[in-house]
Amino acid sequence: MKKNYLHVVLWLVLLTIIALLVINKLPQPEIGDIKLKEVDILSDLREKDDDKADLAIAESVDSKVDSILAEKGKKMPATAGKKVAAKATNADVNEVDDEIEDTPVNSVEPGMADIEDFSLGEGHGMAPYYDAVAKMKSEGGVVRIAVLGDSYIEGDILTADLRSMLQQRHGGCGVGYVPITSEIYGFRRSVRHSFSGWNTHNVTDTAGFERSKEIISGSYFIPDSAATVELRGQKRYYSLLDSCEESSIYFRSLADCTVSAIVNGSERHKFDVAASDEMQKLTVSGRMGRVRWNVGNTGRQYTFYGVTMDCSHGIVLDNYSMRGTSGMHLGAISDENLMEYDRLRHYDLIVLMFGLNAVSPNMVDYTGYKQRMCKVIEKIKRTCPESGILVVSVGDREERRDGELRTMRGVLAMVKFQRLMAAESGVAFWNMFEGMGGEGSIVKMVEAKQANLDYTHINFAGGKKLAGYLFDALVRGEESYGIRQ
Repeated sequence: MKKNYLHVVLWLVLLTIIALLVINKLPQPEIGDIKLKEVDILSDLREKDDDKADLAIAESVDSKVDSILAEKGKKMPATAGKKVAAKATNADVNEVDDEIEDTPVNSVEPGMADIEDFSLGEGHGMAPYYDAVAKMKSEGGVVRIAVLGDSYIEGDILTADLRSMLQQRHGGCGVGYVPITSEIYGFRRSVRHSFSGWNTHNVTDTAGFERSKEIISGSYFIPDSAATVELRGQKRYYSLLDSCEESSIYFRSLADCTVSAIVNGSERHKFDVAASDEMQKLTVSGRMGRVRWNVGNTGRQYTFYGVTMDCSHGIVLDNYSMRGTSGMHLGAISDENLMEYDRLRHYDLIVLMFGLNAVSPNMVDYTGYKQRMCKVIEKIKRTCPESGILVVSVGDREERRDGELRTMRGVLAMVKFQRLMAAESGVAFWNMFEGMGGEGSIVKMVEAKQANLDYTHINFAGGKKLAGYLFDALVRGEESYGIRQ
């Protein structure tokens, strides 16, 4: 009589299934930078469940945005795909075009996403910027823009081209704010930057960073010995950056000190600075293609932040990039520091470009992140009461699922929550994900050599492309605002 091995086969099958389920719970295996395909025998069922969960969250978030708008008595489109009135005044709510129709996800042509203004008359949307531009045209002066972001704009990527486009349209010159020292000074093409004699402190430091000294740049610098910093204009990559009309240095000096500036290699200016608890700035003026600042004192009683190459008329755009941050560090800056810096260097528009470092592949609920960033926005509104605020969403980011490159689920969810963040905070929002083409757009940019092979970060060519899209959105909003005044 033959032995029955059926029970052995069944046990082997059961053990195999258990082993595969256990393997699925282990970290995704990697060889170098290449992630191997996940082992998931329930992937077909799981993907359907994931899609249902994603859809439910997306509908919930969109519904919250619609409720906010309904409470404020303003009709706006559910996406930024059609032209939206950018004016944030107490104008008749019926001025918004009734014929605007909602457009589904990814139906917007690349470059055609417009700015949504959720301020609805409360003053922290795009109106301060557009009003400042109009005033500058009639009375002169400068319009300042601060772009706060992470590694996506590191090295002045995107912001350098946006600055150039805005300065060509509205006038202006110079690269704006530059930190005293920088790890990527040789990578940044918009300015020639050199420095020596400084101790550098960043908010991402594991120890030794003093929160009481922090400003929006996320860094500060202590003069150590013969501290100097020099900026030189350049004209190889961008226009209007070869020279400037003003240069300033920003600092706090708790003891008397001596600071000097050398303009164009020969013209010398010396400043005897009296001790003060308040933040200060020193400025030299004149046509300059090169400026060098020297600090004659050392010690922790002297805290320096950055130097500038600015214009006396036109657009000033400052890049504040901080690698690895999600933007939540801004919430720890003291109100006093923010107000002091706003007094010395007021911005008509503050752009927030964060979220990349908060996105996870399978995380689709960013309620906690949204809530903390809403507090950051409220802090900015409280300490910079005359500034407009524009939230820019994350861009497309890919991951490999089932052997294919697909937009990360976390990105799709983050964009929704960032829009809700802007709506709840009553500020403006630009959907960069939609603007660059939606799902799969970063793949096309990689193929066009406009983005890196991490399928996340853009390069200088990609920055120029996206800067053009944001510039067009700003111009369309400006023109719409002017028409509706």
